[in-house]
Amino acid sequence: MGIPSLKNTRTTIGQLVEDYRSGRLVIPEFQRDYVWKKPKAPRLIDSLYRSYPISTLLLWRSPESPRARRPSPRPSNSRGMSWLIDGQQRVMTLHRVMSGEDGIEVLFNPENDQFSLANVATKHDPSWVRLADLFDNATYRELRRELPNGPKGTKLETAYDRVRAIRDYEVPVVIMIDHSFEDAVDAFTRINSLGVRLKQQDIEAARIATSHTGVIADEITPFLERVAREGFSRLNVMHLFRVCSFIAHPDGRDRTPLYKLAREEVLRAWKKTESATLETMGLIRAELGLVNMDILWSGALLVPLIAVVGTTPARERDHPGLVGWLALAALLHHYSRSTETTLDRDLRACRDSDPVGALLRNLRHHRSSLEAKPSDFAGAVNDRSGLLATYVACKHRGMKDFFTGQKIVMQANIDRHHILPRRQFLESIRSSADTVANIGFIASEVNRAISHTGPEVYLAEIKPEILDSQCVPDDHALWRIRQADAFFAQRRKLLAAAFNDYLREALPGRHLR
Repeated sequence: MGIPSLKNTRTTIGQLVEDYRSGRLVIPEFQRDYVWKKPKAPRLIDSLYRSYPISTLLLWRSPESPRARRPSPRPSNSRGMSWLIDGQQRVMTLHRVMSGEDGIEVLFNPENDQFSLANVATKHDPSWVRLADLFDNATYRELRRELPNGPKGTKLETAYDRVRAIRDYEVPVVIMIDHSFEDAVDAFTRINSLGVRLKQQDIEAARIATSHTGVIADEITPFLERVAREGFSRLNVMHLFRVCSFIAHPDGRDRTPLYKLAREEVLRAWKKTESATLETMGLIRAELGLVNMDILWSGALLVPLIAVVGTTPARERDHPGLVGWLALAALLHHYSRSTETTLDRDLRACRDSDPVGALLRNLRHHRSSLEAKPSDFAGAVNDRSGLLATYVACKHRGMKDFFTGQKIVMQANIDRHHILPRRQFLESIRSSADTVANIGFIASEVNRAISHTGPEVYLAEIKPEILDSQCVPDDHALWRIRQADAFFAQRRKLLAAAFNDYLREALPGRHLR
């Protein structure tokens, strides 16, 4: 390997995308996942269309052969192959937009020079054209043949050609030549850390990839993809790294980072982490009837459960108590601040001979009494902690669908339902309807249109046992929009009582007051 050097050059967007597709430009294992939100795609294209500058790309060329982050496109292993150190999000976005793949469909309107993601409006407006069609030569030839004659056709063709000229846009590139693999990883973490763009989990993954080639690509990434497919996407790699480190050193004497452990230790602990994670997901489904994390707001809530499951024999675990702790921790917004410090304290509690009791003691940092209060259910609809607690309270009452009367359990899609119809509130106070105390749950495939019906009418048609199962006050005088505040106050009391009944059943003999 020669003396490390830097080469400054330029390449075109078209060449960049072609190199990525052909495997001449490869994303290394230590890179993070694709994280850009879809709305960024049309903004990137618009910047290129208007010849605005975009940031420099950083590539790495070396005889060393790290693992690729993804199995496709396959690395070409040719002499001119480069590894993409900085610029992954832009390159992958351009590839997806220009190919129309992976769910990013960007369209162009030549009448106003606008770019947009595909939506209902663009679907019904023939002015919008798919960028993937403009960038595909054969499809574009067909499209151009269909253009009208005269000035209008000429104007459209000019606009389309200007979009296609994006392929010729030149991007500045810096190439690290003959630097070591460790240098490439260090450059990646420094660039992103200085820009505050990398999360700690990305840096930790990069370090593991540096020390243990293949572990991220072959073991960790496929498992995270499986977890996400099963609806637990809020459980991220850093959560599982914390558990894996805990399992690797169950005696608690050493918290050595995973990248400093021997490869065999990491793989052994990771396999236990995988097994414990799947078992914990099953526990959430069995105890709470939740098949995904739609209303389970943080993956951190699962970390102590996975840690206990991964280090304690099944016969010694208090499964209802662990899930009861989770519900209570969510209610108290346990990980809303100082997550790392709180996790450290909770993982130490997991080593206690009575982990549930130790975890409950940690919750008293929030307040002395652990029983739910009506005020815990006073948040807005976006308060996922209150929403989960509402779900737990109603489930404990045997929650039934408002419209079918069927018991709600283990449904993949549990919809939220405004008990007092939001539309019937005056516009000036309509936002007051968006409170946790106004939310019920339905599993119906069709949400019956009741927004034009007064709650005093439609609630009277629902069987009392169904209303009771969702903690709806039985006082008919409260079933009116003008009594909304009184309705919400009474329902908060019912939700708190039902939630506390659940806690007493899940945590028998525990001192909660």
